[in-house]
Amino acid sequence: MINFIVAGVILSLLLKKNPLTILAVPLKVPFLLIGCLLTQVLLAFIASTRGLQYPVILSSTFVVMLIALFLNRHLYGVKWIFAGTLLNTTALVVHGGLMPVSETAMQIAGLTDLNFNDESRHLAMEQSYFWWLGDWIPVFTPIGTNFVWSPGDLFVALGVLQFLVRNSKKGKLE
Repeated sequence: MINFIVAGVILSLLLKKNPLTILAVPLKVPFLLIGCLLTQVLLAFIASTRGLQYPVILSSTFVVMLIALFLNRHLYGVKWIFAGTLLNTTALVVHGGLMPVSETAMQIAGLTDLNFNDESRHLAMEQSYFWWLGDWIPVFTPIGTNFVWSPGDLFVALGVLQFLVRNSKKGKLE
């Protein structure tokens, strides 16, 4: 996702827009959005360092984020972000708070260090009927930090890119 944020900033600059002006975009319930994101980052940290999972809290943050995104749907890009978040939330809820991931896609992307034990926030796809909601799209970067995305991640990334470019205003960086 960080790649799309960087791409959005660069594209805004190429279009002679000031990407810092997005800080003045009138978001509804901004603290709800920020709180959900920070909670998700904290849960990822706890899962990777302590092996503890909190699937109900994680799924709940996604549901609350959907509400906040719905309230901001009038802003450019937010409808795409909402659609992607809805797909990812569905994947999490259907799979007990874990995101299904394709081992084949991970191998194609050159990722071999993910395991599916108690320390992971991922679940092997195996026989899920909803496999298509999980991470199965290998993504390659020029610097070798490859990863695997879900269709929801793709929608969110496109929405973030649109949000950054379309909501940035013309003007000089000050």
